[in-house]
Formats: sequence, C-alpha cells, structure tokens
Amino acid sequence: MFYLASALAMPLREAYLRLRKRSAGGWRTVLPQFAIASGILGGIWTIGWLLGRVLAAARPLVGVGVTLPPIHVLGRVSIGLAFGTLALVLGGVEVLRLFVHPRPALPRQAALDADREPLPLPEERAAREWHRAALLLALGLAVGTRALAQSVDPHLARADSAWGAGDSALAAREFAAVLAGDPYNSHATFRLAQLTRDNPAEALRLFRRYVELEPTDAWGYLAVADALAKAGQYGNAVDWYDRALSVAPEEPEAIAGRSRALARARLAAPAITPLVGRTRDSDGNTTERLGASVELGELRHLRFGVEAARDRISDGVTRAELQQLALRARWRPRPGTSLDVAAGGTRLDSIAFGGSVTVMPTGRVRARWRSSAHGPALDVRAQRGVVAASPQLVANRVVRTELGVVGELPFARSLKLRGIGRNAALRDSSDVNHRTTLGGIVAAQLSPVVEVSGGIHQIRYAHATTAGYFAPRLIQIVEAGTYLELESDGGWLLSLDAGAGAQRVADQGGPVGPWSHALRGYALIVAPLTAGGGRALQLELEGEDSAVAREAVTAGQWRYGSVALSLRWAL
Repeated sequence: MFYLASALAMPLREAYLRLRKRSAGGWRTVLPQFAIASGILGGIWTIGWLLGRVLAAARPLVGVGVTLPPIHVLGRVSIGLAFGTLALVLGGVEVLRLFVHPRPALPRQAALDADREPLPLPEERAAREWHRAALLLALGLAVGTRALAQSVDPHLARADSAWGAGDSALAAREFAAVLAGDPYNSHATFRLAQLTRDNPAEALRLFRRYVELEPTDAWGYLAVADALAKAGQYGNAVDWYDRALSVAPEEPEAIAGRSRALARARLAAPAITPLVGRTRDSDGNTTERLGASVELGELRHLRFGVEAARDRISDGVTRAELQQLALRARWRPRPGTSLDVAAGGTRLDSIAFGGSVTVMPTGRVRARWRSSAHGPALDVRAQRGVVAASPQLVANRVVRTELGVVGELPFARSLKLRGIGRNAALRDSSDVNHRTTLGGIVAAQLSPVVEVSGGIHQIRYAHATTAGYFAPRLIQIVEAGTYLELESDGGWLLSLDAGAGAQRVADQGGPVGPWSHALRGYALIVAPLTAGGGRALQLELEGEDSAVAREAVTAGQWRYGSVALSLRWAL
C-alpha cells in the first residue's frame, strides 16, 4: 500500500518540482511507476467486478480451511561437540592473550578499577601460563590422536575405495560406520551427505554438520545452499550462498547459485501474468484466448491467486464465447509434495445457437507426491471443465468430469515404470458418455535433463455420440517419447516433450482399423527480461496429429496447433 500511494503521488510531486525547477528524475522515471500502480488497482477492480458477476449467477463456493503444520528447524548438537567447541574457544582466547595486550587504562577508568582486586603476583602469572600451556598441549594431543585414528581407520579406507569405484551403496555403509566410531570425521560427513541426496532432509543435516566441523570451507556452505534451493527454501539458500561468498568471494559456483536462488525466490513473489494465445485444428476450428492471472506472495508454502480468461471459438461460420474465472491455491508443505486447487465458473455464450447463456461451475484438484529424486511417485487429479474445441461442443454444453491417477515406480536407478489410469464422464445437454484410459510407460533417465520413454495407451468410449466429439469404441497407441529440460545460469529455460508412434481405431460396432501415425509435441521457452528473474517472457508451442487428444477431438485423424505468449511480471 505504501508503494501504491507513493507511485500514485509521483506525478503530483514531479509537477511540483518542475514548477520549482528542481526536477531530478523526470517523467521517464515517474510515468512507468504510475502506470504499474494504476494497472494493479485497475486489475484488482476488474477482478472484483468479474467475481461479483460470476458469484451472483453461480452457486456459492465454500472453501475448506487448511491448518498448516508449524515449520521449524531443530538443530542437534552433541555434548561432546559443545565441550569441544568451548575448549577450542578457551584455548584460542588464551593463545591470543599471550600476544595481544590491552591498551593502558584511561585515568578515569583507572580510578573506577581501583576498588577491584589487585593484579596477580609474578609467581601466580607464571603458574597460569603453565596451566595454559598444559591445556594447549592436551588439545594438540587430542587433535593429533584423532587425525591419526582417521588416517588408519579401515572403514574409511574401504569407503574411499568404494567411492572411487562408484559403488554408492558400499561407500554409504562404510562412511556411516566411520561416523559411528568418530562423529567428528568431516571427510566422512561430507561424503555421506553426497550419497544421501535421495533423502533431502538427512543430506541437509549432514551438510550442516560438515559446516560445523569445517567452518572455513566454502564448499560446505555451497552444499547447504544447494540443498536448501532444491527444497524450495530459496530465501535461506540465498543466505547460505552469501556465507559461501564471505569465505570465497570469487567462487563462480556461489555466484551462479545465488543468482539462480534469487530468480526462484522472485518466482514466489506476487506477480501479474497477462496471456494471449491462439489454436487452430484440421477441422477449421479456431480458438483465440485473452487472459491473465494474479498471484499473491508465497507464505509458509501456501500461495493464492486469481485467473481469468476469455475464449472466442469459431469454425468460419458460427461462433461461441467463453469467460472463465477461478480462484486458486497451491500448498507445498515439503519438497516433492504439493496440492493445487482451483474453483470458479465458466460462462458460455452460443451466439449462433439462439444466444443462450449458461454458467457452469468448474474446478480442478491435483495432489502430487514423490518420496525422493529417484523414488516412487504418485499424481492424482480431478477436474471439471467445459469441452470447447468447436462452437458445436459449446452449443451442446459438453462438460468433462475426470479422475486420473499416474503412478511411478523405479526398478533401477535410471529406469522407471509409469502406470496411467483415467476415467471421464462427458455430459452434454441430452446424454452422458464415459471415456476410459489405461496406459503403461517405461522411461529411462539418460542424464539429469534428458529422459526417453516408450509406452502403450488404450482409450475406450462407452457409446457413440452426436454432441460433436469423436467417440470410437477403441483407440490403441504405441509411442516413443522424449523429454528434456535445459536451464542456463542467466535464467533461460527450454522444456521439450515430444512423442511419435502409431495408432489404430475401431469404430462403435466395427473392427479395428489399420495402423496410422500419431505425433505430438510441446515446447516451453522462458526468456528472462531482467537479471534477477522477476520478469520473464514465456512462449508455449503445442501440436498433435492423432486421435488421443487430452480432452476430446472432433474427427478421427485430428491435427491442431497452439501458440500462447505470456509475460510474468513479479512485483
């Protein structure tokens, strides 16, 4: 609110300063800030107006409150580490006292110290020096004995040998055995943390422990920062990158990591995203979309937002329009676990079919869970939306309600097996049809950014329909796919998901037809407009040439292309 008030007052202040001939910033500085503030207020007013219109026409939507668990970090420090740290501090202070002497006291301070006990006699000072020397000798013997024990530990030798040979399981067991006998072994602590990256919480604990043992090693701070960034704690990650830079100011890994964490932290900031898109299929149907979303800042892993869009669908002869508005929320309580919810309504206006207007309640829920980077995963989603691939589908009020589950089970470190199951009910103005999808995919992770896969899919419709979508008895697809995601230190991102294979179709009451090609592709390009990543231009390209569309198609061999451009502007 302080920013909005200041930005709105800037033109008045600039006019006043110009009258006084004291202007410094100029209108080129004032007008962009005034425009941003006006856009924020205008967007808020528009969303409120649209929300009022929709809620006045639709049934009230009641949200369910969610009680968030307290998030805190509990540090564990053993008694031995506490006493060892105190002993080292005491020893260091005593050593410094042998070389660093206080300045002579000022007269006033000397008068204040007159009532204190007298200085020790020379004999007492000598006894204290012997005491300090003995303490330092004991500390030195303890450290030397510990270093010697580490150098001859057979578990450590076997662990290093297994690490060099690439046997992660054996290395992890041996490094754990080393720490069981010597909790202060920093080398074993760091290696075990690297070997437990599949357990982010344990890896983060071990990296923090390594920093306690080796506070002058910048790579320890870097490891903690990387682990925090992967866990989505970008603000804490930036702090740890700063600590690494305080130890090694020129370390390029710390500089690049800090930039990436800052960019992702701005992704969690409040943002406005306008969007424009266009889709055209082989049947001559064209969809033009204009929309925007407003996201509030993330607070304790919870984020709220509003999205609105207007679609215009045409087949060259008839035309229909849709207005969509939804409130959405996302909760990410821990890495690998998230819950996305959106609820709202869609207003349908069939201009060429009597001009009737209908408001349909729509929404979606998606829950995702992954145990670790290479562990099992589960994706469950439910959604209700309007099928609007053509004006005829809009006129027939075709609504799809679907429940889908995708499970992933690794059976090797780089191989995964995915199972897909979906069931959808397509309801129009006079009938209800059911669509069932089953699929299996084997995926191989070639590198951290490249995956290849092969799978089969089978889709069945309960019966034929005249609502305007293609509903054969059976569709079978065999497909090979690839997925890659490349990201630069400057914030550029390229994601590509493509597949090619063959399909065959059986009409209702007919035999299975011949095999034909099936192609699909999706690409996302993110171009940063600022160095910090707060503003970015996003381009989405999608195309398909098959009968296995995500919602419903209007013909057997159906082709379409889609282009969407959006601008994310973090506040």
